[in-house]
Amino acid sequence: MTATPLDRRPGEGRGGSIYDLGYRGYEGPRLGRRAAIWSLLAHSVRTAYGFGRSARSKVMPIGILVMALAPSLLALGLLMLFQMLGAPGEAVEAISPVGYGTLFPIIAVLVFLFCASQAPELFGRDQQSGVLPLYFSRAIGRLDYALARFLGLFASLLVLVLVPYLVLFVGRVLVAPSLTDGLADELPSLPPSIAIGLIVPGVVGSISAVLSSFTPRRSYATVAIIAVFLIANVAASMIVFLDVGILRQIVALASPPDMLDGVNAFLFDVRPDNVVVRRARVEGWLYVVSALAWIGGSLAVLIHRYRRMAL
Repeated sequence: MTATPLDRRPGEGRGGSIYDLGYRGYEGPRLGRRAAIWSLLAHSVRTAYGFGRSARSKVMPIGILVMALAPSLLALGLLMLFQMLGAPGEAVEAISPVGYGTLFPIIAVLVFLFCASQAPELFGRDQQSGVLPLYFSRAIGRLDYALARFLGLFASLLVLVLVPYLVLFVGRVLVAPSLTDGLADELPSLPPSIAIGLIVPGVVGSISAVLSSFTPRRSYATVAIIAVFLIANVAASMIVFLDVGILRQIVALASPPDMLDGVNAFLFDVRPDNVVVRRARVEGWLYVVSALAWIGGSLAVLIHRYRRMAL
């Protein structure tokens, strides 16, 4: 395309010229707010797993996903092996270290590490690069942005947490002597598996989103997330051994890792390995209420943060 200078006014001195490059305005459909939110949500999920980014960015999230699937696949492999050897089902259950009630404690650290590595990427990069005013100047608002980013992180964690349960469920049904017997045996474990698959991403994702939204520096947010989810467990273990009445219950409900272990023990009706949960002796339903309170409170803080954020 040849750019032609526009006519210069008479009497103007020597100066710059304005060129008409022939660009045309956008004349297609404008999808509006809903499409913008959905696009940002989908972009957040792709970003969390490194899609559309460099190969190096995919190593951490994909590696964590593979490691989260490994216990379920190992349990299914052992189940198939012992069934081929003719071992009774009760003996297989006693030997296998992986079951519905023990799966989350096994992959919990992976879930926390996933958030520590990916939540700062979702919530901090836009602040660091200064593009938030561009988002807010169009169809999307501050509340839309905060919720779309959180839902993107939630969906990413949902894959990480729920898929291992579904793999374990489907695998155990398929290796049963008959499909009918397999479904009858495994269906009671499906509702608590779905419940834990929703609660864990909600709690971990909302807390990580809040911590990441307060700083554009990825390293600071990563350290904060690790401190809340990993160091909190150590601190709670030290406090609970003081054996100070109600303080044990407060610590168990206030420490996110211990609270999630309590939710897991309540939903699957298993004895927890977590020392804090065992010594606290909190009613199981209180852990679920505490989890919902964590989610609601964290989202309220997240929304307030973006409404008050100076651009």
